[in-house]
Order: sequence, then C-alpha cells, then structure tokens
Amino acid sequence: MADRSLYRRARGRAGRVRRWVRRRLHERRVGRQYRAWLADAAQVTAGSVSHLTTVSILVPVYDPPVKFLRECLESVLAQRARNWQLLVVDDGSTKADVISFLEVFAREHADDERIMLVRKENGGISSALNAALERATGEYVGMLDHDDVLDPRCIDEFTRAIEEGSFPDAVYSDEDKIDFRGQHFELYCKPDFSPELLMTQMYLCHFTVFRRADMVAVGGLRSAMDGAQDFDLALRLLPRLGRVVHLPRPLYHWRAWAESTALTIDAKPWAQDAAARVQGDYLDRTFGGGSVAASAVPGLNEVHPRVGADPLVSVIIPTIGTPNTAGTRRFVDDAVRSLVELETQTRLEFVIVTTGVIPDVRVDFHGRHPVRHVVYGAEEFNFAEAINLGRSAATGDYLLILNDDTTVAEPNPVTRLLEVGQAPGVGAVGCRLTYPDGRLQHVGMVLLPSGPTHCWIGRPGKEPGYFGSTLTPRNYLAVTAAAMLVPAAVFDEVGGFDPVFARDFNDVDFCLRVHQQGRRVAWTPYAHWTHHEGASMARHKPDAAEARAFRDRWSTVYPVDPYYSPALDQRLPHLYEAV
Repeated sequence: MADRSLYRRARGRAGRVRRWVRRRLHERRVGRQYRAWLADAAQVTAGSVSHLTTVSILVPVYDPPVKFLRECLESVLAQRARNWQLLVVDDGSTKADVISFLEVFAREHADDERIMLVRKENGGISSALNAALERATGEYVGMLDHDDVLDPRCIDEFTRAIEEGSFPDAVYSDEDKIDFRGQHFELYCKPDFSPELLMTQMYLCHFTVFRRADMVAVGGLRSAMDGAQDFDLALRLLPRLGRVVHLPRPLYHWRAWAESTALTIDAKPWAQDAAARVQGDYLDRTFGGGSVAASAVPGLNEVHPRVGADPLVSVIIPTIGTPNTAGTRRFVDDAVRSLVELETQTRLEFVIVTTGVIPDVRVDFHGRHPVRHVVYGAEEFNFAEAINLGRSAATGDYLLILNDDTTVAEPNPVTRLLEVGQAPGVGAVGCRLTYPDGRLQHVGMVLLPSGPTHCWIGRPGKEPGYFGSTLTPRNYLAVTAAAMLVPAAVFDEVGGFDPVFARDFNDVDFCLRVHQQGRRVAWTPYAHWTHHEGASMARHKPDAAEARAFRDRWSTVYPVDPYYSPALDQRLPHLYEAV
C-alpha cells in the first residue's frame, strides 16, 4: 500500500512538471507572436485605406506630460485607415507647455476637416467628453485617454469588424500597457462579451466603440460618475448591447506612469469609490437594490444584486446512499444538512433521487424545507435521467442540481447563485468548488481540443487565475452540474439533460444547448461548496462512446471557445500574423 501511495505521488509530480513545461512553452509562443505583432506596426502606412463608416475619437485633455500627449495624438494621425474624426477637448489646462502644444497642433492641422480642437473651462472628464460628443459626426464613438496610444491598425480593424459584422452595437479590443520608455508589457487577452464580468469590472475598457446614437440616447457621460465615467456609460448602455464584437488583438496601449491607474490603483484611489457609485446605481436600476463593497481584489468591488420575488429553489440530489469518508453518515445527509444550516436567506425544497429505497435523509428541517424522495428504478445509474426525474417532482422556480458529495463552504451559496441567475438572459449558473484540502476543483470550464476542461483545477485555493478570472463573476460556455442553478423554465425549454450522456459530458452538453438558445452561462466565486469529487461513486476515465458522441455533436458548432481568448488557444498559432 505504501509503495502504491508513493507511486501516485510521483506520478502526480510528473504530471505537474509536464503541465508546467507545456504552459511555459505556450507562453513563449504567445510572447513571440505578440512581439512580432508589435514589430509589424512600424510597417503600417498612414492613410493607406478608408471605409464608409466614420469613427469619432474623443480625447479629453487636462495637463498631461506633453510628450505623452504628442504620442497620443500622433497615434491617431498614423492610423492606416482614414475614416476617423479626432475631437480634442482642452478641459481648461493650466500648464503653459500643454496650452502651447495644442495651439501649434491646431494650426498645423487646420486644413484637415477631420480634426477639431475645442477649448472650455475646467469641468471634469465627463464634461469634456460630452463637449466632444456634441460635435462628433461618426456613426461610432471611441474614447482615447490623453496619455495613451492607439495601434496604427486600430481604426481599420474596428471598421472592418463594424462593416463585416452588420454594424454591431459595440466593438472592443484587447489591450496592453506601455511604460514611460514606450516598452510594452502586461498583454490582456480578453474574453468575448461577458455581461456578468462587466457588472464587477470595466473589462471592456480600451479600446471600445459604441454607436453614437446610443450614447446620445442615454444622455452621454455623467459628471457625477467622474472617475468611472466609462464604466457608468457601459452599464447604462448594457440593455442596448445585443450584438458586441471582440477583436482579440492589442489595438490600444495603456500608458503606465505615476499618475495612471494603469500602473497602480493607488494612483487614483477615488476611482474605486466612483466605481462603487456606478455599480450601486446599476443595481438600483436593474435589480431594485443590492450591496457593493470593496473586495479582496485590489481596485475591485464585490457586487451582490438584491434577489427579488422570494423564489423557491428545488435542490435535486441524485444519490446511491454512499457512506461519507468517515463512515459515520451518508454523503447525501451531509450535503442536505450543510445547506439547511448555512443557507438562511432562500426557501428550499429537496428532491432526493435514489436508485432504490434508502432510509429517509435524517436532517432536522425545523419545518422549513420539505423533502421528497423519488425512486429511480433503472438497473444502471444514468445521471441525466436521474436529474430529469428529479425535475418532474420539483415545484421550485429554480432548480439547484447538486452532487451528494458536496458540503457548503461559505454561507448562503444558493442566494449567491440567485444573484446571478435572476439576471435577464442568464440560463445557468455555476459556483466555486474546492477539494477538502482547499485546492480548486471548479472555477468554470473551457472547451479545448482534448475536450471540456476545468480551469485551474488542482491549483491552490488562492490562485487568482488569468487577470483575476477565479475571483470575479463571469461567463463561460459551460459549468459543472456538481452544483448548478437553472431557472426551471429554461430547463424545460431546452429539454432537460440528454440521457445519451449517462455519466460524462451531460452538464456541458446541457450548457451548450442553453447557450444555443441565446442565453448566457455564468459563474460566480461567491457561491462556494467543498466537493469530495468522485467519493460517492467510483469513476475512471470518461466513457469513450460518450466522448465520441459529444465530439460529433459539438466540435463543429464550437470549434473555438468564445470565452477563452484565441490569442491563448494553442490551436490558433497564427492569430496575429493573419492581420
């Protein structure tokens, strides 16, 4: 037995080494492509192409270093595309060198009708942006900070996306940062449009263009939200953003220097307070209230919408009555008991689906949560069929599909799932699962060539993920059914779980069908269970027949996972070179 244990530990270490080597090789490949992409920018010829759609670029100016301001404006002049309008608003600058530079810039480009300099008394960044918006004539509008830089291919790439994409509601790109010497670093490869991430973090940030008509319709920028004015604009526009295009290339370079939040949030600590005002306003407008507080993530807030309408959640737990690890009770007893004790804000009912008659789940409910037993009489266990049978007995507004080998790790996890699951357009919500030793088991899933894969599985519980991906709510193509919340109406509309996938891929298949219906699959770190994965049922490799069935059904429908950046996908080695 000791030899076998040593063998397992050695094999685990070897696997970790292989994964580390693959990750480092992958990072080097992405780095080479990224550096080549930056080097190719020098070969771009300004004004060599044009399009029918005009993009108005708004630049509010207030006392930046002239060197940075010059590079900012010159990056617009250097655009490969000609179909831009540049609106520079001097918001009452006081530095003589800035005032002089702007005067010279305006004289030198007086004959270019695309360029306009507006002077006004100091009124703040929203006031300056609104002054520019009033004069904008482009069908789309983007905002450029006075110390940042556009890639010379930016407007060309954006306009192609607009015109080839049948004029979407918004377009945004990846970004990176540049230091005061002009060195590039911290490439951010963003996911495709993720409204659940946007509620917590203004990840769209740079560079994003919206329809000018929509910006005008919502009243432009609001001075009361200065410090997070672009975040506020995006959240007010959110109901209008039905079609959003993501360009997975760093077309915006964010300047990192002493007075920029690109370097550290400490440069503008009031920006986090401004974001909290924006998020609170969004919660009031969308959910009738909620709470916003500084999170454990520097610079970000933890957002909790108010759960309305006092919903009933049916907790469906398939089980064969396996004893827990200690052998003192059954896993299912522990799963139910932990929810009864730690979920204090949401009404529950329990639907226990068994493969035969087992003794009642012994939990003192104090009359709060009814429990039903549904007997599943098939000879071989089929998880999908068991869930569908449980649904037939459930009466709740929402269904919580739950493995019997889970216990609540943090209070009120069902309420936390409902905070996200109640949002318009959400069809399924997953949670944070950790192993008993604290390592990550589930923080979302991505579709890779090898099949559906748990992100960051086996990493320490403090693992922040990619740009904090394990720390903030966001969207994925799929989440695990070990703890998944689904509106009952959505479950019925997509036809429940497919019994073809008796043991494997049933949750991923379900999520992909939800996604095909035009609904979002979301994930939140604030709902947290401990998962004794596989402890209540012996499992080995995925069933080969089910794996083939899954590939046959989905490999051509989702050849690329939209929430896993193609810049990071090893199947797409020439992403940047294709432009």
